[in-house]
Amino acid sequence: MSDQKNAADSSATESSPCETPGSECNGIGTRAQREYKDEIVKDMAIEKMRHKMDTIVQKVEKDVERKLDLLVDDLVNEVKIFNLKNYELRQLFREMNPSAVRRSENDSGRRRSANGTLPEKEFLARNSLLTDLFEVKHIKTIYHIFVVILIIMFLNTVVHDFVDRGSINLGLRPIIAGFGKFHLALLLWSCMQLSVLCVYPCFLVWARLHKAFQNKTLRKIWDLCSILVLVSYQWGFIIGVIKTVILLDLPPASSIAVLMEMTRFSMKVYAFVRSNIPRALSPCSKISADDKPPHSTPLPAFSKYLYFLFAPTLVYRDEYPRTKQIRWPVVFRHALEVLGVVFYISFIFERFLMPLFDRFGDAQITAGNFVLALFGSIMPGSLSFLCGFYCLLHAWMNAAAELLRFADRMFYRDWWNASSFPEYIRSWNVVVHDWLYTYIYKDSVEHVFKNCRSLSTVLVFTVSAVFHEVILAFAFRFFYPVMFVQFEFMGLLLMFVTRNVSKDAGNVLLWFMLCIGNGIQLSLYNMEYYARRNCPVSGASMIHDYLVPVSWTCNGISHNPNWTITAPWNLS
Repeated sequence: MSDQKNAADSSATESSPCETPGSECNGIGTRAQREYKDEIVKDMAIEKMRHKMDTIVQKVEKDVERKLDLLVDDLVNEVKIFNLKNYELRQLFREMNPSAVRRSENDSGRRRSANGTLPEKEFLARNSLLTDLFEVKHIKTIYHIFVVILIIMFLNTVVHDFVDRGSINLGLRPIIAGFGKFHLALLLWSCMQLSVLCVYPCFLVWARLHKAFQNKTLRKIWDLCSILVLVSYQWGFIIGVIKTVILLDLPPASSIAVLMEMTRFSMKVYAFVRSNIPRALSPCSKISADDKPPHSTPLPAFSKYLYFLFAPTLVYRDEYPRTKQIRWPVVFRHALEVLGVVFYISFIFERFLMPLFDRFGDAQITAGNFVLALFGSIMPGSLSFLCGFYCLLHAWMNAAAELLRFADRMFYRDWWNASSFPEYIRSWNVVVHDWLYTYIYKDSVEHVFKNCRSLSTVLVFTVSAVFHEVILAFAFRFFYPVMFVQFEFMGLLLMFVTRNVSKDAGNVLLWFMLCIGNGIQLSLYNMEYYARRNCPVSGASMIHDYLVPVSWTCNGISHNPNWTITAPWNLS
């Protein structure tokens, strides 16, 4: 027991040698504690430094990311501008290497033929310019501004009617008045569609019998009779639709829609027949594309003709560039834009134009009020002009192209940058311009006037002016050739006036003439329309009723200073 006790004391003594005060072990322990504290402080400093470094790295990453985003946006904008302006590069390339341009397309999608004739239309897969421009956020903001203006005009109309009349008006009265009897317009359109579908089997019958006649004299007689039948059909189609519109007494907007479709169908029929006559006359042509030899040129199938009738183009081709699928969100968005623009124009008419012209024909008009009404319609006319362009040539055409998977969507070019009137005419409505170029200008230069381009240009302007005037004259039930004068005389005059001016001055002059011209046209047509409503014609002679302006004869312009313009808001 004593040995065990001694061993325990000895072990205890060995295990705690620093228990004696003043021993060296006490200094060693203090140094270890200081080192331990230093390690803790160092770890805390390193952790704090690491935290600061992480914060700095995050700030640098955010700055770099923000700068990269700006650089990417700038790069995208440059690419968009390059894509939109690539025709200018092709123009430069044309000046540097004309021989290569003859093998490539030009800025309007046409390609020079191998025999040196005028270039032909070539369809390419491409977007509309505004579709690409809206990818740039600065341009997209302008679109948002127009949407906000539409909302403000809607609220303005509602508040004005609520305060003035104690009732809420949603701006629907011009739409209801303009698109009345729309079901009859749809029925008439269906009959027009069935009539145009019958052209295809008639064309095949002509082609078969043309090849069946071996005698050249009989063949010429058959061809001459077929031409007379085609011309008679076109005239009968146009006259029949016009008479039906008058008989049904369709309102202006419905009449314009039907007459525009009448014009489109007539242009489509002519384009199909004109494009396929050379193929039918070819000795190697066949009616069907089945089992055709390599050298044959078969006539198109009915499916191609049917697709052409609905495709957003007036130039016939057997095949067009197509997209892979229909993007339904794009279709719905453009459909909503069409409805929005219709409401937009309705608000413009109800808030700005109806108060100016609603009493024309009902009271004497002073010269001062006439001038005020004329200039007061310039801005509403310009807004209606821009809205009509966006509704028809962008939203409507892109919606139709998306539904039909039609890939070439260059329905217009940058006409707003044009510095001359010829450039504006070529860029404003590419769809109609391509038809006029392909079937009127090109054929007249090559076959009728023999390279006399001036006469061909006058013919193109005349055809365009006549069709525009026919639509307006029978939609409003009076002949008031303001559009014809603008196209035929002012248009040709501006072609020479704006030819040699600078780009900036030409663009300013062009926009000035567009705003003034649209304002004058809109005001004069409104004056005559409301004058005929407030002062009905006698009905004794159709020629007299259609040709004599009522706004000049019934309570016309006088020097009475007591007459003032009011807004009775009557659309009934």
